[in-house]
Amino acid sequence: MKIGLPVLFLLLLTVAEVADAQILVGPVAGANYSWISFGEKDEKAEYKIKGKYGYHFGAHCAFRVRKRFFLHSSLIYSTKGREMEGKNEFLKYDMTYRYIELPIVYTAYFKGHAGKKEFKYSLGVGPNISYWLGGKGTLESTDTHEFHNSTAVVPVSVVFKKDPGSAQQHEVVVQDPTRLQLGLNFTAGFLFEPMPDREIVLTLRYELGHSYLSRESYGAFDPTLTTFEEPLKVRNQGFRVSLAYLIDLKVENRKKGKSTNDPRKRRY
Repeated sequence: MKIGLPVLFLLLLTVAEVADAQILVGPVAGANYSWISFGEKDEKAEYKIKGKYGYHFGAHCAFRVRKRFFLHSSLIYSTKGREMEGKNEFLKYDMTYRYIELPIVYTAYFKGHAGKKEFKYSLGVGPNISYWLGGKGTLESTDTHEFHNSTAVVPVSVVFKKDPGSAQQHEVVVQDPTRLQLGLNFTAGFLFEPMPDREIVLTLRYELGHSYLSRESYGAFDPTLTTFEEPLKVRNQGFRVSLAYLIDLKVENRKKGKSTNDPRKRRY
């Protein structure tokens, strides 16, 4: 797993070089809406789950593989999370996780028409690689009302690779985290070309998580908070809307100027 990211980057660069196609790069940013799915049925029966809004930003690149087919990838910082309420006992748990992510999507572009106007849309699929950085949230339960007199809502932060029995106040300890997580992306999008060497890409993505946050551990709190342990045998899921502004790095395409506006010379 440690060599996975370098190998993927080399693969992307090799594909682009062999295809001798343009490489487009630029910033990307957008909004997320995420939630979790439980790996254990009995835990699903104990909690009511709500989605969590978040955001992402970073750098995006696109490599043309052939004609209408592109390989899109981003290196982004993103936030995901969950809101939980107990069904049988009083509990409110709000957590936001932080990630560095590398989605890789193989995309096909198609032409559509709205009246006399032509537009381009895309469909894609590919893996999502995420590295779990940490997280912050709040906990409110019967324990916090009893033992934390100053406030019933206790702020907590994720701490990795620590003995759960030594958890300090305001910590949620994850002893055996799955920090490198895999998932699958399904995308649909629209492409706009304001000028020959510029592209604006609007993408809607559904992420289906494959890896559990932890297969073995529960999130452990300090000894005064014993009635709740954060279930971590869960997978992230969610929707993401992204807007990328891309510049064609292939110098000869940019030098052609207006000549690339000729419909007969369109790239795809």
